[in-house]
Amino acid sequence: MHATLAFVKEKYSRFNREIFEGTLPEVPLRISRSTRTLGTLRYKVFRTGGTKRLSDFSIWISACFDLPENEIEDTIIHEMIHLYICWNGLEDTSSHGRIFRTMMNTINRRHNRAITISHRGAHERETSVKRHYICVSTFMNGDRAITLCATTRIFEFHRQLSRMAGREINTWQWYYSTDSYFNRYPRSRTLKFYRLDDEALTRLSSARKCLCDGRTFRPDR
Repeated sequence: MHATLAFVKEKYSRFNREIFEGTLPEVPLRISRSTRTLGTLRYKVFRTGGTKRLSDFSIWISACFDLPENEIEDTIIHEMIHLYICWNGLEDTSSHGRIFRTMMNTINRRHNRAITISHRGAHERETSVKRHYICVSTFMNGDRAITLCATTRIFEFHRQLSRMAGREINTWQWYYSTDSYFNRYPRSRTLKFYRLDDEALTRLSSARKCLCDGRTFRPDR
């Protein structure tokens, strides 16, 4: 889908309630035609003496890219994190510094999101080819989640899943894929679960199933 102003306004209101406890201000929400970034927080900086004050905030979401709904939602939340930090006068270590990353990781964990640091262009993310080592976990309640694993963490993740088996995790399946669709997911070095949507499930049907025993990782022949 392409972002629309009505969609952005509805999601901003919802996420302000559900994630930010209604603490964010009502700011202008705009649709942009940017092909370089999916979302942007804009504001003006006023300096008086040695103090700095930010005001005139607005959030801009690009309508140029045809993206899954959840990715546009994650982009909106990404910009809302920036707004929270600026609105509350918090001094982060960088644009996506310690405060931003802590908030992002907490929101991803508590609200089953897949927010990332980078807002690289969608064209780059859709066409670059990477090797993806993917684990799909089925929880005891039947819910399913996806994890993209850093190559060096496959065996450690397998051991952690084994310890969770029968308590939190029912089953899990490993896959290998070079499908650029999976570029949108963060490549985890710690075991994190993200919502498995219908599109990801469809893409996995053409991925190669793999077997892992904690010491070897190989195609399931």
